[in-house]
Amino acid sequence: MPAVNLGTARIVVIVALVVAGAAVLANGFPENGGNLAGPSGGASPSGSPSSPPSSPTSQPPPPGPSPQTTGVSFTALNGTDVFGAGAAAQALLVKHGYISVQDATNAPSAGATKTTVYYRSGQGGAQNKSDAAYVAQTYFNGAAVKKLDPSLESLVPATASIVILVGADVAQSLVA
Repeated sequence: MPAVNLGTARIVVIVALVVAGAAVLANGFPENGGNLAGPSGGASPSGSPSSPPSSPTSQPPPPGPSPQTTGVSFTALNGTDVFGAGAAAQALLVKHGYISVQDATNAPSAGATKTTVYYRSGQGGAQNKSDAAYVAQTYFNGAAVKKLDPSLESLVPATASIVILVGADVAQSLVA
Protein backbone atom coordinates (compact mmCIF):
# COMPACT_ATOMS: atom_id res chain seq x y z
CA MET A 1 0.00 0.00 0.00
CA PRO A 2 1.50 3.34 -0.99
CA ALA A 3 2.06 6.04 1.65
CA VAL A 4 -0.52 8.84 1.85
CA ASN A 5 0.96 12.24 0.95
CA LEU A 6 -0.58 14.97 3.07
CA GLY A 7 1.06 17.78 1.22
CA THR A 8 0.16 21.41 1.60
CA ALA A 9 -2.20 21.33 -1.39
CA ARG A 10 -4.27 18.50 0.09
CA ILE A 11 -4.52 20.24 3.47
CA VAL A 12 -5.68 23.45 1.78
CA VAL A 13 -8.36 21.52 -0.15
CA ILE A 14 -9.56 19.76 3.00
CA VAL A 15 -9.74 23.04 4.95
CA ALA A 16 -11.64 24.69 2.07
CA LEU A 17 -14.15 21.83 2.01
CA VAL A 18 -14.65 22.02 5.78
CA VAL A 19 -15.22 25.79 5.60
CA ALA A 20 -17.63 25.39 2.67
CA GLY A 21 -19.51 22.65 4.54
CA ALA A 22 -19.80 24.83 7.64
CA ALA A 23 -21.11 27.71 5.51
CA VAL A 24 -23.73 25.44 3.93
CA LEU A 25 -24.85 24.20 7.32
CA ALA A 26 -24.97 27.69 8.80
CA ASN A 27 -26.89 29.23 5.91
CA GLY A 28 -28.73 26.23 4.57
CA PHE A 29 -31.53 26.17 7.11
CA PRO A 30 -34.22 28.86 7.26
CA GLU A 31 -34.51 30.72 10.57
CA ASN A 32 -38.21 29.90 10.96
CA GLY A 33 -37.56 26.17 10.79
CA GLY A 34 -39.45 25.69 7.51
CA ASN A 35 -38.31 23.63 4.54
CA LEU A 36 -35.57 25.08 2.35
CA ALA A 37 -36.92 23.55 -0.84
CA GLY A 38 -40.45 22.33 -0.44
CA PRO A 39 -43.61 22.38 -2.54
CA SER A 40 -43.53 26.17 -2.56
CA GLY A 41 -40.34 26.13 -4.62
CA GLY A 42 -37.68 27.17 -2.16
CA ALA A 43 -34.96 26.54 -4.78
CA SER A 44 -35.00 27.17 -8.49
CA PRO A 45 -34.13 24.41 -11.02
CA SER A 46 -30.70 25.98 -11.61
CA GLY A 47 -29.82 25.27 -8.00
CA SER A 48 -29.60 28.89 -6.94
CA PRO A 49 -32.08 29.94 -4.26
CA SER A 50 -35.10 31.92 -5.29
CA SER A 51 -35.95 35.10 -3.45
CA PRO A 52 -38.13 34.47 -0.40
CA PRO A 53 -41.70 35.71 -0.47
CA SER A 54 -42.07 39.06 1.20
CA SER A 55 -44.02 39.14 4.42
CA PRO A 56 -45.26 42.21 6.26
CA THR A 57 -44.34 40.59 9.58
CA SER A 58 -40.75 39.80 8.58
CA GLN A 59 -39.53 43.28 9.56
CA PRO A 60 -39.22 44.08 13.26
CA PRO A 61 -41.36 46.97 14.46
CA PRO A 62 -39.59 50.30 14.64
CA PRO A 63 -37.98 50.76 18.01
CA GLY A 64 -39.78 52.93 20.52
CA PRO A 65 -38.14 55.35 22.88
CA SER A 66 -35.75 53.95 25.47
CA PRO A 67 -37.32 53.74 28.91
CA GLN A 68 -36.47 56.33 31.51
CA THR A 69 -35.27 54.41 34.54
CA THR A 70 -35.58 57.29 37.03
CA GLY A 71 -37.61 60.46 37.36
CA VAL A 72 -40.82 58.98 35.99
CA SER A 73 -43.97 60.20 37.75
CA PHE A 74 -46.32 57.48 38.95
CA THR A 75 -49.01 56.53 41.39
CA ALA A 76 -49.69 53.16 43.00
CA LEU A 77 -53.08 51.59 43.62
CA ASN A 78 -53.71 48.58 45.82
CA GLY A 79 -56.05 46.24 43.97
CA THR A 80 -56.00 43.60 46.71
CA ASP A 81 -57.07 43.15 50.31
CA VAL A 82 -53.42 42.86 51.40
CA PHE A 83 -52.89 45.82 53.71
CA GLY A 84 -50.04 48.08 52.56
CA ALA A 85 -49.38 46.49 49.18
CA GLY A 86 -49.87 49.76 47.29
CA ALA A 87 -47.66 51.66 49.73
CA ALA A 88 -44.98 48.98 49.42
CA ALA A 89 -45.05 49.27 45.63
CA GLN A 90 -44.76 53.04 45.98
CA ALA A 91 -41.79 52.73 48.37
CA LEU A 92 -40.04 50.30 46.03
CA LEU A 93 -40.24 52.66 43.06
CA VAL A 94 -39.34 55.79 45.06
CA LYS A 95 -36.27 53.93 46.37
CA HIS A 96 -35.21 53.44 42.72
CA GLY A 97 -35.63 57.07 41.69
CA TYR A 98 -39.24 57.24 40.54
CA ILE A 99 -41.46 60.14 41.62
CA SER A 100 -44.74 59.41 43.39
CA VAL A 101 -47.33 62.12 42.68
CA GLN A 102 -49.65 61.06 45.52
CA ASP A 103 -49.77 58.63 48.40
CA ALA A 104 -50.73 55.10 47.42
CA THR A 105 -54.44 54.48 47.63
CA ASN A 106 -56.90 51.63 47.15
CA ALA A 107 -58.20 50.74 43.71
CA PRO A 108 -61.97 50.80 43.12
CA SER A 109 -62.09 47.07 43.84
CA ALA A 110 -59.86 44.65 45.73
CA GLY A 111 -60.20 41.75 43.31
CA ALA A 112 -57.12 42.24 41.11
CA THR A 113 -55.40 38.90 40.68
CA LYS A 114 -52.66 40.18 38.34
CA THR A 115 -50.58 43.32 38.65
CA THR A 116 -50.98 45.77 35.76
CA VAL A 117 -48.85 48.80 34.92
CA TYR A 118 -50.92 51.38 33.09
CA TYR A 119 -49.58 54.26 31.00
CA ARG A 120 -51.08 57.53 29.82
CA SER A 121 -51.60 57.73 26.08
CA GLY A 122 -51.72 60.90 24.00
CA GLN A 123 -48.79 63.26 23.94
CA GLY A 124 -45.82 61.39 25.38
CA GLY A 125 -47.73 58.11 25.15
CA ALA A 126 -44.92 56.19 23.45
CA GLN A 127 -42.46 57.22 26.17
CA ASN A 128 -44.99 56.41 28.89
CA LYS A 129 -45.59 52.98 27.39
CA SER A 130 -41.85 52.30 27.26
CA ASP A 131 -41.46 53.43 30.88
CA ALA A 132 -44.42 51.27 31.97
CA ALA A 133 -42.99 48.21 30.21
CA TYR A 134 -39.65 48.70 31.95
CA VAL A 135 -41.26 49.07 35.38
CA ALA A 136 -43.48 46.03 34.78
CA GLN A 137 -40.55 43.86 33.73
CA THR A 138 -38.02 45.11 36.26
CA TYR A 139 -40.06 45.46 39.44
CA PHE A 140 -43.31 43.50 39.02
CA ASN A 141 -42.41 40.13 37.46
CA GLY A 142 -43.37 41.06 33.90
CA ALA A 143 -46.79 42.45 34.83
CA ALA A 144 -49.23 43.31 32.06
CA VAL A 145 -48.83 46.75 30.47
CA LYS A 146 -51.97 48.53 29.28
CA LYS A 147 -53.21 51.96 28.31
CA LEU A 148 -54.73 53.74 31.34
CA ASP A 149 -58.26 52.50 31.91
CA PRO A 150 -60.85 55.32 31.92
CA SER A 151 -62.35 53.91 35.12
CA LEU A 152 -59.12 54.81 36.94
CA GLU A 153 -58.82 58.37 35.60
CA SER A 154 -60.59 59.94 38.60
CA LEU A 155 -58.16 58.25 41.04
CA VAL A 156 -55.02 59.24 39.17
CA PRO A 157 -53.56 62.75 39.11
CA ALA A 158 -52.93 64.10 35.61
CA THR A 159 -49.24 64.41 36.46
CA ALA A 160 -48.79 60.62 36.77
CA SER A 161 -47.47 59.13 33.55
CA ILE A 162 -47.77 55.53 34.79
CA VAL A 163 -50.01 53.77 37.32
CA ILE A 164 -49.22 50.54 39.12
CA LEU A 165 -52.29 48.51 40.06
CA VAL A 166 -50.95 45.94 42.51
CA GLY A 167 -52.54 42.51 42.14
CA ALA A 168 -52.52 39.41 44.30
CA ASP A 169 -49.64 37.95 42.27
CA VAL A 170 -47.11 40.31 43.92
CA ALA A 171 -48.95 41.81 46.93
CA GLN A 172 -47.66 39.39 49.56
CA SER A 173 -44.05 39.57 48.37
CA LEU A 174 -44.17 43.38 48.46
CA VAL A 175 -45.25 43.59 52.10
CA ALA A 176 -43.09 40.72 53.34
